Amino acid sequence: MPRTVKVGFSIPTEGHTPPESLQSIRLMCHRHGKIEMESKLKNMDEQFEFYDMTAGRMFTPMAREKAANTALDGGMDYLFMVDDDMLCPFDLFERLYRHKVDIVAPLAFTRNPPYLAVLYKITEGWDDIKKQQYILNEWIKNWPKGKLVECDAVGFGAVLINMNVVKKMERPFFMCSSGTGEDIWFCHRAKREAGAKIFMDTATELGHIGAPLIIGQEMHDKANNREEIERIYGPYYRFGVYDVSHNPMVENADKMEPEVLAR
Repeated sequence: MPRTVKVGFSIPTEGHTPPESLQSIRLMCHRHGKIEMESKLKNMDEQFEFYDMTAGRMFTPMAREKAANTALDGGMDYLFMVDDDMLCPFDLFERLYRHKVDIVAPLAFTRNPPYLAVLYKITEGWDDIKKQQYILNEWIKNWPKGKLVECDAVGFGAVLINMNVVKKMERPFFMCSSGTGEDIWFCHRAKREAGAKIFMDTATELGHIGAPLIIGQEMHDKANNREEIERIYGPYYRFGVYDVSHNPMVENADKMEPEVLAR
């Protein structure tokens, strides 16, 4: 008897989706439709159904919270979330689903240097002053390449969560004041409350759309050899050269053509 696998697909967004990731999401949705159709036409043992659970124009942890609640209410088997600043392989769902684990994320990196992979080790402690527990997350920098790596927490640039984990947890799932971020905090709670195991598939890589570059002379000089340009083209003398107060400057006068100096 075929088993129906219901997947809630969510893009938790604050409302500023770049066109590059929009195209990536479109290709993924096309793929999901193909998986759904083929699994039913071929009467596969697992037949997939994908449901749109995108929550937009709101604080990202709240968008994740809404997606998780909608997935619970809709009887989803999995919650598949992809941030809207990620470039994903079109078959990302299949790559993650094949592992059949509690929580799994693809390899992703921080937006800014030194571009660390978002998989973490967590250390728990007790604050004697505040009389409460705390956690510290530490980057795992020696992660194995091309492997399924178990860890304490992963960043949720994209993630596939088995809803059996969420069912064992207390609400709210993602809303928190922890400085670690809602994704790391969720992983920590999932391990503690649901006995979940967290993994990163370092053989499946995402692209993280970074902050736009500010192009100025420094960037130009890195991309162009000014000495070589001057050697090839010589000094500029098509029109007169002036200082910033608009007074004529006669630099390189010996190399300029007479009609230029006469202006």
